[in-house]
Parts: sequence; C-alpha cells; structure tokens
Amino acid sequence: MDFDKVKPVPLDAHRSPSRRQDTGPKTAGESLRSPTTEPLQFDVTYIPEPRDRAERQNRLNSLYIRLIGLLVLIVPIPLASHRPVPWALWSVIIACLVLGFMLRLIVREPDRKLRCLAHADLILLALAMPAFALLQLLPLGHLVPWSFAPDLAPTAITLNTSATLFAVLRLMSYAGVFLLTMEVCSRPQRTHQLARYIFYGLTAHAILAMTSLNILGDRFLWGDKTSYLGWATGTFVNRNSFASFMGLGILTGIALVTARPPNTPQPRRKSHRNVLSPQMIETGIYWVCIALMGTALVASGSRMGLTATGIGTIVTLIALSGHTKPESATASTRPRKVILFVLVIGLTAIAILSQSVGERLIFSGVAFDTRLALYQNVWELILTRPWTGYGLDSFELAYPLVHDDRVSPAFIWDLAHNTYLTLWAELGLIAGSASLFALAAAALRLARALRRSAAPPLAIALALGALSLAATHSLLDFSFEIEANAMLLIVLIAMGLSQTPRRPKGGRP
Repeated sequence: MDFDKVKPVPLDAHRSPSRRQDTGPKTAGESLRSPTTEPLQFDVTYIPEPRDRAERQNRLNSLYIRLIGLLVLIVPIPLASHRPVPWALWSVIIACLVLGFMLRLIVREPDRKLRCLAHADLILLALAMPAFALLQLLPLGHLVPWSFAPDLAPTAITLNTSATLFAVLRLMSYAGVFLLTMEVCSRPQRTHQLARYIFYGLTAHAILAMTSLNILGDRFLWGDKTSYLGWATGTFVNRNSFASFMGLGILTGIALVTARPPNTPQPRRKSHRNVLSPQMIETGIYWVCIALMGTALVASGSRMGLTATGIGTIVTLIALSGHTKPESATASTRPRKVILFVLVIGLTAIAILSQSVGERLIFSGVAFDTRLALYQNVWELILTRPWTGYGLDSFELAYPLVHDDRVSPAFIWDLAHNTYLTLWAELGLIAGSASLFALAAAALRLARALRRSAAPPLAIALALGALSLAATHSLLDFSFEIEANAMLLIVLIAMGLSQTPRRPKGGRP
C-alpha cells in the first residue's frame, strides 16, 4: 500500500459518535469553512521480542546440562555412592534442582508442557516399584507370614524398614534426574553437549583409576583398599561395577565419534580433509580417551564387564550405521571400520595388558557353577513370597532363610549377583517386573524412533547400547544396583527418549 496516495479523511471520521455531536450553535463563517483534514494515523503495537526469552531459556538449560554432567562426575567418588549418607545427600540436592526447575517453569513459562508427559506410561510403570516398596513399610506383616512362625512374623512386609526407606529415597532421586534430563535435552545439540560432559568426566575417572592402581600403590585417594587388590576399581569398591561404569563411557565415546553433531559441515571431497582440522583433532582426542577407558576396563579384570561392553558397543554401532551416509563418513567414522578397530584393539589389549583376564575367561565355568547354585537358592526364596517379596534392599536378611550347603558358607552372600532375581526376591514377581517392563518398553520405543529418524541419532543409539550393556551385565552381577551406575544409565535413557517424537493425539508414539 502506498501511504502517500491515501485520500485525506476528515478528522471527524476518526472521532467517536459522542464527539461528532454538535456542541452548540455555529456561526455562518464556521458553516462555510472546509472540514479539517489530517493524514491517516496508525497505532503502534510493540510485540515483545522472543529472542531474549529464548536466550534465557537456553542459558538455563545449559546450566542444568552442566549440573547433570557434574552429578555424573561426582556421584561415583564416595565409593560409588553405595552408602546411605550419599543416598540422602544426592536426594536432597536433586530435589532442590527439580524444585528450582519447576518453579522457574511456573513463573516464566506457565503454558509449557513437560516433555516427560509424552512418556507418562513408562514413568508410571517405573514408579510402581517405589510405590510398592512404600506399601511394604506398612504394618501388614501378619498378612504374609510365609517362611515365619506366626509369632515371629515381622510387623511390616519388609524385613528391613530403614533400608527400604532409603531405597525409596534413592529411586525417587533417579526419577528427578530423569525428569531434568528429559526437559533440558529437547534438542540434539544439547544431547551432544551432555554426552561430551559425560564422556570427559568418565575419562577423568579412568585416569584416576589407573593412577591409583599403578602410581599410588593400589589405594584409594583416602585410604587403603580392602578388596580386589591388584585390579583397577577407581572409586568403586567392586571391580565389576567399575567395569560397567567404564563400559558406558566407552559407548558414549563410540557414539560421539560415529555420529557428528547437528549442522556440522561435511567435506565434499577427500582432498578437503585436513588432518589438523578441528574436527579431526577432536576425533583423535575421542579415540585417546576411549583407549584410556578401555585400558581401565581391561585392568579391572571383569569378564562380564568386557562381554557386556562388547555387546553394548555392537548394538550402538548397528543403530548408528543405518543412518550414516557413506559419502559423508570419513575413514575414522565408518561403522564397519570402527567395529573392526574396536575389536582388534580390545583383543590386543586383553592379550598384552592382562594375561589374568584371559585365564579367568577360560576358567569361568568353575565360578559359574557356584553362581548357578546361588541362583537356585534365590529362586527358592522367591517362591516362598512370590507376590510380596521380602522388602526392597532386604535381600541380605532374607537369603539366610534358604541358604544351604550347595552355596559355600565361607562367603557373605548379601547380594544375589543377578539384578532380575534380586528384584523378584525383594518386591515379588509383579512389582519386581514393573521396572523391567518399563525398560523393555523404553527400548522398543527407542528402536521405533530409530527407524523413523532421518539423521544420525546419537542419543537414541547410545541409549539402546546402554540398555543392552545393562541388561547383559545384570544377568550375572549387581552393577546397576549401584547408585553411580544406575544414575548414569537413567541419564542416558532420558537423553534417548528426549529425542523420540512426541506422542500424537489419539495415536501411538
């Protein structure tokens, strides 16, 4: 519209009817005077600039990503936080972070919908475990007197009320970390940022573990070790749990090497690839860090840790290989070459660095016979209370009820060395399977999202690899009953689910 050619409009046309009314008699001169005219006038409406609000939101999300990365770094330090005091401490800290985040949403973005609500079914299924554990704290022990004489039945279903209460607190802290990670990792760039924080944090733990083993005389930073002497454990008490921690770090590094960050320019020709380019230097740093974590993994001497890491690595690479374009993949990021490189380096490291690991792999059948007898005992324990269990984190008190001479009494069997059996013994077959079904459903949802994704989904592939590693290692050990490993696994799963499409209305996700 050309505003210079707009016809003049009488000023009275812009006035309200009340103002256009005659206010009194007019003189003859006034009646002959031409109406007063003015150019068109427009009201100016100031629309708030959304850029400032977006920048504030990005700064806050970046802050929470750093805090989550810091949690993953420091939670393993006090003996992998496998103690009541760290459980309480991290629960308070995570509760404060969640409260601050929610208050900020209420004040600044009251209309924002939480991303985690797209996976409300998985969350409710997972929360069945702490909800049932709270039920075990009620004075209902007289209703389930199996395995006890009527006059000796405990007051509550659980045999250890304090341990069950702390376990519920620990599980709710996992839920808080899941919520925060889901909300701040809404964009692929943020998942890459958090993955890098996790990767470098776990590299620092690998360096610390090898320093403690080879330089400090196989000691903790705060004192002497009492178990697993001669093996790398880092800040963990158990070498198998430390091996799972390192395995998740290796998976993160493999995903970072294979999947490029979003909006990364790709070289058009091989002649354009510069060995000293920032991208190639970063790739080289990734491989050095992966080698450090692989060395720490081998030095742990964990047979199941090596096996589970290998399975998780293959699953991650398979998930990524279907989305890597051959013309954009360099020699260091082609999935087949990465798989070959990892297998060759891994087998060479096992053969050269740790002859004892090979011997333990050869004679693993002897140890498995002992485990098999233990599992038979635990299954008998499950059948005595198949629906209610003996209370979350109460296995140590319940197992002596069925312990017989098939399992050596020379050791204290305070753990079932199988997370699946532990859940069923402590929570029963129904409630104990709820979290397993939630993880299985999450894996199916991630796999479905992987098929629909058009770009290399680092977070989705990494979550699938982490779930494969955890599912495999949990068959013969308790690594993911340790808070440091469980919290890291929850963060990786939440990162993957945050990149899945939102559930459409009236449809399947």
